Amino acid sequence: MKASRQDKLEARLTVAEGELLTLLRSALPHTAEHGDMLFFDSAFHPDYVLPHQIGERSELLFALAGESVALREQVGLPVLGSLGQLFLSACSEAANTSNANRRGPRQLAAWLLGELGPNNSFKPKPLRGSA
Repeated sequence: MKASRQDKLEARLTVAEGELLTLLRSALPHTAEHGDMLFFDSAFHPDYVLPHQIGERSELLFALAGESVALREQVGLPVLGSLGQLFLSACSEAANTSNANRRGPRQLAAWLLGELGPNNSFKPKPLRGSA
């Protein structure tokens, strides 16, 4: 891949993950305390959740998470444990109604907040070649 294309992809990745992190840090405390449908979106939702019940914020988070995962794959960075992958994993678990032991929105939000915390596993890593 040409260096200029690589640089553009890395810049888009930085923006997408930055926006995703900002939105999650804003939304997760409310979900952890009150519970809501944050983890339901057009791709991950139980049959009983109708499309008009899915919020714009959930769709935006889903789009940003998907974009960041796709960009990481294109750039050649690890996806497992990335912010986008963690959010998509939470969405998948929330929508999996066949799993009677799945975590609800409060537990998923608390878990994801813990992953975003300064002393936990999610720490933004500089992209290759960055100082």
